[in-house]
Amino acid sequence: MSDVIQEGMRRTRRGFDFQRFLVTVLVIAMLILAAPLLDATGIPVSSILSGAIGLLLQAFPFLLIGILVSSGIETFITKDFIERHFPRSTVGGMVIALFAGLCTPVCDCATVPVFARMIHKGIPLPSAVVFLCAAPIINPVVIWSTWFAFPDKPSMTILRFVFGIIVSTIIGLSFVVLPHTQAVLRPLTDASAVRMHDMHGMEGMEGMDTPSPSHELDKDSLSDTRTRTHTRTRGWEGLRSFMQHAYHDMFQIVPYMLMGIMLASCIRVLGGSNVPGWLQDRGSIIAIAFMMALAFVSSLCSSSDAVIARGFGTMFPVPAVLGFLVFGPILDVKNILMLRAMFSKRFVLRLALTTIVVCFIAMVVLAGIMRL
Repeated sequence: MSDVIQEGMRRTRRGFDFQRFLVTVLVIAMLILAAPLLDATGIPVSSILSGAIGLLLQAFPFLLIGILVSSGIETFITKDFIERHFPRSTVGGMVIALFAGLCTPVCDCATVPVFARMIHKGIPLPSAVVFLCAAPIINPVVIWSTWFAFPDKPSMTILRFVFGIIVSTIIGLSFVVLPHTQAVLRPLTDASAVRMHDMHGMEGMEGMDTPSPSHELDKDSLSDTRTRTHTRTRGWEGLRSFMQHAYHDMFQIVPYMLMGIMLASCIRVLGGSNVPGWLQDRGSIIAIAFMMALAFVSSLCSSSDAVIARGFGTMFPVPAVLGFLVFGPILDVKNILMLRAMFSKRFVLRLALTTIVVCFIAMVVLAGIMRL
């Protein structure tokens, strides 16, 4: 019965993702059709749509790469394999967490389930937090997309990489200096994981056959046949799971990306190409706060957010754009919802507040250094 309920929930979720995607596409189609009429009223809708299409063509390939790679890792690489490579010591765990984040090309959507599994298996919390924060910022796909988005500003790619490591390490160290003494995982998450483990164990026991003398001669051939059948089933199920993950991620992420692209294009067209004076000097602090808030609300995929951030580059100073690129992959609306579903309210609140404070201070310090 529980399997039927879970399958129904998955289908409902996929249907909701598709409906949300369809509504977003229909809204954009209506804007395209109404563009000539709105242009006549003085609203530059055509220019906004042209800019949005350009941003979409640049961002979508990296989004697709991120989704395919993330789905492949989720399907074909077990979490146990990743967990075995994390040492138990705090310092060693943080170093391995940074290295794993550098080598694991996943977007921020895929890191939360892996993070929950790490905690459940007993990996030190600071190390797991470092991986959660660093992986969606410093992985190869994100670095490549950032380099592609800012070809004339290679310093932006370097700064994102460096500050991604700095911010992630500081957030992880905060859980060393002030350990989180209460439960991290929600009781439901812990119990569900145990039940899943027990179910898998029972399934394994049910799949074992007790040998009998009358079947000893056919034992080898029967074993070979079952092995070949299991391999074929596992291969087909793996491909099916891969396609399901890619399908779900695509329709879940694309609406957020389209909204972010439209917002970036509006700001670029309506705001002009020069940074206003009030955003310079002291105004850069306001710009940093605004861009961090925008990153939180827009909930963009980290594998394609750099292309959208490029649209803000002419309006906002470098520390503000970098705040968008560093803060967004760690903390946004969709990540908060995913974290809240698996972790306790106190832990999510502490992680969110720590991330906000550390990222904001880091960007303010960078703004101060650039003014020297």
